[in-house]
Amino acid sequence: MTSAPPSSTAEDEDLLLAAARTGDEAAFAELWAAASRPAFGVCYHLTGNRADALDALQETQLAAWRGLAAFQGRAPFRAWVLAIARNAAHTVVRRRPPGGPLLAELAEEPAVAHSFEDAVARLADLRRALATLPAPQREALLLWAGGLTYEQVAVSLEVPLSTVRTWIHRARRRLQAGLAGG
Repeated sequence: MTSAPPSSTAEDEDLLLAAARTGDEAAFAELWAAASRPAFGVCYHLTGNRADALDALQETQLAAWRGLAAFQGRAPFRAWVLAIARNAAHTVVRRRPPGGPLLAELAEEPAVAHSFEDAVARLADLRRALATLPAPQREALLLWAGGLTYEQVAVSLEVPLSTVRTWIHRARRRLQAGLAGG
């Protein structure tokens, strides 16, 4: 059985990466545009508020730009960026002063609902349910929800694929139960 030729998306990414590695900021901007939204999602859910998420996202962008030469391409650029985002978010959380996480601006990205109040309540319920998950399950779920495959999540978290599948399955079940009962 022969393998399929690489998709134009992978070829385009390779060309953009080659250009970005030579200092082409426009090429990096194009790569970043595809990865920034899911990276922000990971940062937001791990930090718990918009301000910290934006700090972590900025750190992610800088680290990705500075680390292009070291990027080996074993996973797509977006998967690499999400791993950087995860680490940046953890760093931001560790830097917080004692006293727990800041209150999030719950209405920043409201879920689809009939009213603003419903959206805030649904988002608050989701945030509470996510907070009940063990950290590895939450991280795996957020990376997967951010668009990574199970395989990419496994590479990012440096755990076996079967572990990632189990964590995501358990996390989804716990979230469904928590949201149905809450």
